[in-house]
Amino acid sequence: MSERTDRSKRIALVLQGGGARGAYHVGVIKAIAEITACRMSPFQIVCGSSVGAINAASVAMTSLDFQTGAARLESLWRSLRSASIYDARPLPVLWKSSRWAMTLVLGHLGVRMNGGLLDYSPLHDLLKREFSQKHLRRAIKSKALHALCITTSSYTTGTSDTFFQGDETIMPWTRARRRGERATILPEHILASSALPLAFAPVHLNGGYFGDGALRSTSPLSPAIRTGADRILVVATRDGFVGSGKDGKVRPSPSIGEILGHALDILFNDNLEADVERTARINHTISLLTDDARTQTPLRIIETESVSPSKDLRDIAKLHANELPRSIRLLMRSIGYSGGDGRIESYLMFEPGYVGELIDLGYADTIAKADALSAFLKA
Repeated sequence: MSERTDRSKRIALVLQGGGARGAYHVGVIKAIAEITACRMSPFQIVCGSSVGAINAASVAMTSLDFQTGAARLESLWRSLRSASIYDARPLPVLWKSSRWAMTLVLGHLGVRMNGGLLDYSPLHDLLKREFSQKHLRRAIKSKALHALCITTSSYTTGTSDTFFQGDETIMPWTRARRRGERATILPEHILASSALPLAFAPVHLNGGYFGDGALRSTSPLSPAIRTGADRILVVATRDGFVGSGKDGKVRPSPSIGEILGHALDILFNDNLEADVERTARINHTISLLTDDARTQTPLRIIETESVSPSKDLRDIAKLHANELPRSIRLLMRSIGYSGGDGRIESYLMFEPGYVGELIDLGYADTIAKADALSAFLKA
């Protein structure tokens, strides 16, 4: 296997959130392992939020054996069921949804529902089994890994908090409603980053309450840049096509469930796409400066490359919609989401058929860009 010999220019991997859409990351990582044929990971910095945090932690802790890590991550995802992530049994789902309804009706009488609609205990147990702080420390000590960044959203302070573990030269940072804090990454940090609003309860951590990292992440590339990345590979979970909506069809007003689906789409995708565009504009501006002018600014050119789905994941989700646990389908119908566009299913359906198709798509999309990615990842 080949190895990158010059690691002076650090390459970061940034993994977008998206619930079950995170299976797409896995196919991309599998293909990169094949393209590079490197035993040591080509990524010295790994950053993630939401489900991206789960996959980022896996990649980071196996930095010394990228090939084995990629294979293990694929095996884990292909073995998942929705019940591996949240309690999908009918009675617990009914109980929690009933409590939410009671809160809406009787909230003025002091009836209160804390937490989310779904119990994430299975995910917490999975993270405790799969995440190894020992392997992460070993990767950092060996210099195979410069930093792992896990981004969360603080309900306590209203900030986007990135917990990082890595080289001792990395300094904490504070920007407008964004913080970077050195920490010993634990399963609870990853769980907090993955705690989807409303669906999952906030996670109590460091004296505060934290939720999904995408919620307040206005600059998703910032943690990679702050920890020293020179190049960033972004793996998205939404295709780049925008529909016109002008097909002449008369559509009814969207239900609460459909609005929720659009909210998830915005939460996981819009800020990342905007940040990638902003980075490209900054790069262009810097390229126009003279050498003397460049020395007067802290800004630097950050090369970026991205991989995103070549197909609409909502369409794939619709094909597998019946795989979703019946309790969740009933819950979605209760909020007016019935026979929808596959948007909510695409985030909640951790089932083999859907997951497997997304892994295969991620692999195919990445292999299609093999030459460009090989050049980008080469020292």
